[in-house]
Amino acid sequence: MSQEQKVRNRWIVVIGAILIQLALGTIYSWGTLTIFVSPYLNEAREVTVYIFGAGLLTFALVMILAGQLQNKYGPKKIAILGGILLGIGVILSATMTTFIGLLITYGIIFGAGIGFGYVCPIASASKWFPDKKGFINGIAVAGFGAGSFIFNYVIKALANPNNLETTDPNFVTSISRNIPIMFVVLGVIYLVLIIGGAMTLSNPPEGWKPEGWIPPLPSEESGISGIEFERNQTIKLPQFWMLWATFILSAMSGLMVIGSYASFAKTVDATDNFIYVIGAADFVLIGSLAALFNGLGRIVWGQLSDFITYKKAMLLMFTTQAILMFVYFTTNINEIYFLFMTCAIYFCFGGNFSLFPTATADLFGSKNLGPNYGMVFTAYGIAGFIGAVGVNLFVTAFGSYLILFIVMGCMSVGSILLAYLIKPPKEK
Repeated sequence: MSQEQKVRNRWIVVIGAILIQLALGTIYSWGTLTIFVSPYLNEAREVTVYIFGAGLLTFALVMILAGQLQNKYGPKKIAILGGILLGIGVILSATMTTFIGLLITYGIIFGAGIGFGYVCPIASASKWFPDKKGFINGIAVAGFGAGSFIFNYVIKALANPNNLETTDPNFVTSISRNIPIMFVVLGVIYLVLIIGGAMTLSNPPEGWKPEGWIPPLPSEESGISGIEFERNQTIKLPQFWMLWATFILSAMSGLMVIGSYASFAKTVDATDNFIYVIGAADFVLIGSLAALFNGLGRIVWGQLSDFITYKKAMLLMFTTQAILMFVYFTTNINEIYFLFMTCAIYFCFGGNFSLFPTATADLFGSKNLGPNYGMVFTAYGIAGFIGAVGVNLFVTAFGSYLILFIVMGCMSVGSILLAYLIKPPKEK
């Protein structure tokens, strides 16, 4: 096969990556799923949110192993393993009627499937597109953001086809008949998407590069080290821990606001009336648009990193995010303003998932991106678990969403400072 043909075919990997990520991104459909699952289990949402948190944490922890395995066995086999685990977890959820049961199937097994599947398309696509790392990383994970947008409606249609209100006396009886079937249908769809996408994954031949592309020279300004570090070397570098801490601060600030914007808007007084005008907003529309902006942010920030380097893109994104956090409480005065600012936060949040793999490749090399990014991504597991379960605890402790948003803004400022201080390592 000629090099020209290999270059043309490399886009097939991107198509497969998107198919995989569409299924994996349904972990963010928890906000829709919990409306039906919580009353089905007869548990409060404050309890069932631990299923979501366990899924995020398992996702990140399994990526440590998955990154190393896909280097050894190839991205296709490990992605298929992820698809099988994820599908089994979702299908087995159809038989669960307790919180602990669903925590195991839809939290741990489902999360493990995502962990095995997530890193494979990123590592494969980055090797095929060294000339467009940021942009391709963005496209490869954009499906993860868009997956929840699509499957929010699929879940709602399967669980609640009669569109009953949660206050309807027949609501629980109706959804209880539909939820087992919903899990089976979703599990089959996810299996088909992931295994189908996995069949397109491969790595280019050793030493291959796009025709006419000249690798950029290592420099402090570009943030490129030009050195290939193995995982055990990477985790000993101060740059790794700085990048890891940056990811925690940025992701947690985004997740805490994402996890609280609806409850903030729906704050009620002593007579159960909304305090803010935004309480009556259409939250299905807001959530769906925000999911699209999450996916769009992954592409735009990734593309920007190709033009101005990942470091400058990070500094710009974190600064924008910090400003949004500090002024977010003022959105209580207008629904359109609230919608715009919420989508903007999702847009910045999405950028984490294209900028951090790009930074990992530039700082520590593309050859071992899978295992190295698997370690970096543990930061998101920590941020994800705290972000999922910590909002209610924080607001209860401090009694104010204003303080929550200010603290998250300060965390974004911390990510700015850390990103500014990161320099490429110069030796193994």
